[in-house]
Amino acid sequence: MLAPPTASPSHAPAPAPRWRLDVDYREAATSLFSLVRACSVFDVQLRSLVAGDYLIADQIVVERKTYADFAISIVDGRLFHQAARLARTRWRPLLLVEGPKPPRTPGVHPHALKGAVLSLAVGWRLPVIFSRSTEESLRLLKMLGDQSERLGCLELPRQGYRPKRLQTRKLYVLQGLPGVGPTIARRLLERFGTIRNVIEADEEDLAAVRGCGPKRAAAIQALIRS
Repeated sequence: MLAPPTASPSHAPAPAPRWRLDVDYREAATSLFSLVRACSVFDVQLRSLVAGDYLIADQIVVERKTYADFAISIVDGRLFHQAARLARTRWRPLLLVEGPKPPRTPGVHPHALKGAVLSLAVGWRLPVIFSRSTEESLRLLKMLGDQSERLGCLELPRQGYRPKRLQTRKLYVLQGLPGVGPTIARRLLERFGTIRNVIEADEEDLAAVRGCGPKRAAAIQALIRS
């Protein structure tokens, strides 16, 4: 008597990624990028970001630096330019400094490192978190994914002075677009005339405005289409 055929083992489908993770092209060769790409909880998309290196669920943007790069960026002045870009985005920003921590940083006094962290936290309201390894950085990204679900919409309201003149109010509204400061807002208004025309402009026309460029234009279009 023939034995009944055995059923082939069923394979459970892989769990769907929980969060989208946009990663800047500059991170493509890093160990952390290899880990997040292999991690099942992230839907990893490699693209050009207007600020930061990792954008979690379109809500939290992370600028990642090694300890050495953090020290060098203080010396060459990049750090605070990057902090300014992060502060102007519509996302909740933070800075991740990844170890292992070297025994010393040649050319940079330890007090300068601590002073930079305090300046970022107080002057730019930019939190700084530290990890001891690439693996710990991955765990932190997962934890931030959890936070993005709890916090919901993280866009912070702009506070302080509210302009009253119509032209000034138009410029103020345009400065709410990603990467748009006072100068670019003025150029956009001069080029397109009205806020509606700016919003309805295509990416190529936005990029043609001096100082705007393809990256800002793409970020503006992404916000308008979202």
